[in-house]
Amino acid sequence: MSTSLLYHAFGATAHDYLRTEYRGGAVHFHLETKASRLCCAECGSAEVSSKGRVKCTLRGLPIGFRPVFLVLWLRVLFCSSCKRVRQERRRLADQRKSYTRAFARLVLGLAGEMALSSVASLLQVSWSMVRDIVKGDLDRRAERLSLADVRCIAIDEFAIRKGHRYATVVVEMLTGQVLFCVEGRDHTCLKPFFDRLAESGAKLEAVAVDMSGAYGKAIELFAPGVPIVFDRFHVVSRMNEALDDLRRSEQNRLEGEGKRTIKGARYLLLRAKENLQKTPEKQARLDQLLAANELLHKAYLLKEDLRLFWDQATKQQAADFIDRWVKEARELGSKIIATVAETIALHRQRILAWYDHRITTGPLEGLNNKIKVLKRRAYGYRDMPFFLLRVLFIHETRFRLSGV
Repeated sequence: MSTSLLYHAFGATAHDYLRTEYRGGAVHFHLETKASRLCCAECGSAEVSSKGRVKCTLRGLPIGFRPVFLVLWLRVLFCSSCKRVRQERRRLADQRKSYTRAFARLVLGLAGEMALSSVASLLQVSWSMVRDIVKGDLDRRAERLSLADVRCIAIDEFAIRKGHRYATVVVEMLTGQVLFCVEGRDHTCLKPFFDRLAESGAKLEAVAVDMSGAYGKAIELFAPGVPIVFDRFHVVSRMNEALDDLRRSEQNRLEGEGKRTIKGARYLLLRAKENLQKTPEKQARLDQLLAANELLHKAYLLKEDLRLFWDQATKQQAADFIDRWVKEARELGSKIIATVAETIALHRQRILAWYDHRITTGPLEGLNNKIKVLKRRAYGYRDMPFFLLRVLFIHETRFRLSGV
């Protein structure tokens, strides 16, 4: 047969064609390295002599839906220069791989368009082979990921399994690139990232985190002096949780009409005031509730007032604002609201840091949605390192509906 197909389609330019077999619906091309291209795998010398042959079968690019295998007859060579006996190196595949590099590139191209199980089914190979190819590519790319230009980052957690299993993810604020993903959410899990960040020479300017103590402790230990910015959503969320606890407490305390007025009003209290105004019937229900309970009314106004903290003209005005808010919350007469006031007073500087570095963990909320889709497409991941690698490059993943 003509060797043009082998040269141009399979890249076997350094090989001689021997024969073709057709077995089990597959095509087997038998090849051997050209004598002029033989060299020692140890020192590269061309002064070699053959001491036998071994058979090596590699999965190659398919022809249509017909599987193709390249059967390489590799010589065992004696080198006159280094006096060693070595098997010649494989030119079409990496060591200890059962597929050619061209086949791996095909898998990677298809994996960007469809689920890995679909790639395996289309190419008639095992899912584990597809997984190993994609995982190897992600490993190499993760090692080359540069952190030298990183300036501002956000750190957050996401659930990976039921039973309080979490992972930590780090995102670069300017580009949205995922920089690091690791199982766990304590301060020690971030040490490898900050070590690598220091080795890269990056000049970190600020970090956005939620109000959990673990990430703040990690930054203090591994990146001392870097400003920590508490995310605005989590600050307001603390107040929302306290308001809901207060509503529940008042509901349990009251009886009769007062109890019925408060019951079922959770989302009326938690929704933003401007959104409620779009639905007059809900606004009327909220007005009725607030008129019936003075304590809830004052706590609701404090919740709405807190949202205005991020709209101040200067940092000094914001500092005065937060001091006034904490004073009013303490004087409200509710232990639940007073606890939030103490938390905000304790972390005053990290909340005010938003006026120096206007970053939040907001981009991570969209990322968490993508992660959920990734988990659903795979029906879970048994190989956790592989899953975390896929999260690292999740913005390159295309999510498509079946049949589209």
